[in-house]
Amino acid sequence: PNPFAENFKLDVNTSSEEVIKVSVYDMIGKQVEQRQINVSDVASFEVGSGYPSGVYNVIVTQGENIQTLRVIKR
Repeated sequence: PNPFAENFKLDVNTSSEEVIKVSVYDMIGKQVEQRQINVSDVASFEVGSGYPSGVYNVIVTQGENIQTLRVIKR
């Protein structure tokens, strides 16, 4: 859910087996977290549990594909 209270999961639909890179930035552009996840592990991957309240940009990259999400933590 967005805004989220504790953490959130990514719903990634892909046929590629390439590693997924997740980078999270706060609103002043400071990198909060960077992770690499195997496609098989993405369903159990959670983001945001230790973050303070605020707005975050989440950049998900797999090969040539890049998706940017803006999420809000209450």
